Amino acid sequence: MKTISTEIRKVRNNSGEITFTFERKNIKNINLRVRHNGSVYVSAPKSVCEEDVDAFVLSKFDYIRNALDNFSNNDIPKTELQYVSGENVTFLGKNMRINVVKDNREYVNCDGVYVYIHVKRTDYYNRKKNLLNKWLDEQSDIIFSEIMQKVHSKFGAYNISLPELKIRNMASRWGSCQPYKSIITLNKRLIEAPKNCIEYVLYHEFCHFVHPNHSKQFYELLQVMLPNWQIVKISLENTLINKPYI
Repeated sequence: MKTISTEIRKVRNNSGEITFTFERKNIKNINLRVRHNGSVYVSAPKSVCEEDVDAFVLSKFDYIRNALDNFSNNDIPKTELQYVSGENVTFLGKNMRINVVKDNREYVNCDGVYVYIHVKRTDYYNRKKNLLNKWLDEQSDIIFSEIMQKVHSKFGAYNISLPELKIRNMASRWGSCQPYKSIITLNKRLIEAPKNCIEYVLYHEFCHFVHPNHSKQFYELLQVMLPNWQIVKISLENTLINKPYI
């Protein structure tokens, strides 16, 4: 989305001050992102005045401060994983610890707190990396498929056939769809997000099967199908570093 203008703004209330980057874009709604590095970004359409933007940020003051506090206390690895015990891996919105286990069998399992990488050689970096990535891919196939079937069932009135699901790395989107080919593609990194965020992306894509654009009718349908979609969208955008968009 092309940026029309950018400026740094500040808002203040009795609890303190928030500095944010404000961008005008060719969009329909005001969007807010709080990033792990402590920066706050707000984008809005040309028709929205600065006073309304400031009021919007002030209305989200407690949410922004809580997000910034959580990020500052969150032990998320900032460098590439080394696949050693004690590192974090994010799975369905939870930061879980890696535990490398020396074992004659090689596999990965999870108990909700730890992700166990069972491997014959605990110092074999590539093997640990491949085992974990394979497990994450398998979990993505299972979980994304289950959620897609659940969301698809809500669109029964529109006679949409269950699409083919594809999962791949995507640099700039959480998901995309090709209604004429009956295909939905999801970003592999969504496995790091909570399930309700994955649901939101799928609701978004299924709405495109009815309205293949971001028209008023599209957002009206999305609001009917998922009334809290804007809250979940912000949650998704605040979950991951180097976030795509939708």
